[in-house]
Amino acid sequence: MSSILDTAERIHAGLDFHLQRQNLLTANLTQIDTPNFRPLDLVRRPSFASTLDTAMTETEPAHQQAAASGVDRRFQVVHDPATMVGYDGNGVSVDREAVKIAANQIRYDALAQLEASELGGLGWAANDGRNG
Repeated sequence: MSSILDTAERIHAGLDFHLQRQNLLTANLTQIDTPNFRPLDLVRRPSFASTLDTAMTETEPAHQQAAASGVDRRFQVVHDPATMVGYDGNGVSVDREAVKIAANQIRYDALAQLEASELGGLGWAANDGRNG
């Protein structure tokens, strides 16, 4: 069954993903001088795993502590597979990380605008088409 808030919830999940990814990508830059560091990235987990993790967290209170580890359980931290490693074993490229950060920020901003529009439409409908 579909909810009136489904679209807003999906956009919110996208905002969560891009915020957490932004934090991870900027953290890569702080490791530019760390020998043998491989840059990390964030990917969405397959939907079954995400659904199972969410269901477990909601049904068993003990699982809620595991969900509070910093990265949303719907997402997975991975090593960036396209990394070019330098002589010290470090794979952080300032240019590559900057491009990924900028692209991620653009996606976040677009989703934020969509969310504001969606919530504005819901507010308008809740007020029977009146402004206030």
